[in-house]
Amino acid sequence: MNATIREQAEDKVQGMTATLSDDALCLAWMATEGKPGTQELALVRGWIMTELNNRLGDDLFDEWLVDVDDNCTGVNPLIYLAVRAA
Repeated sequence: MNATIREQAEDKVQGMTATLSDDALCLAWMATEGKPGTQELALVRGWIMTELNNRLGDDLFDEWLVDVDDNCTGVNPLIYLAVRAA
């Protein structure tokens, strides 16, 4: 895939993720938690993380990335989006 097609695809995905509600974006993220790692899953998680970073800002995004729950799994980013909105 050449760079132009890849860039167009990434722009389209960014536009699609930007239209998701916070709830829908976080539901999509949580649906990927604990799944076996594949190249496709890594791409999807990267797209979701880019949008989460856009919405949370760098500081909250970093806090969310290092936060884990009692089971040592990732925390739902919706908690951090609620903090940002408050």
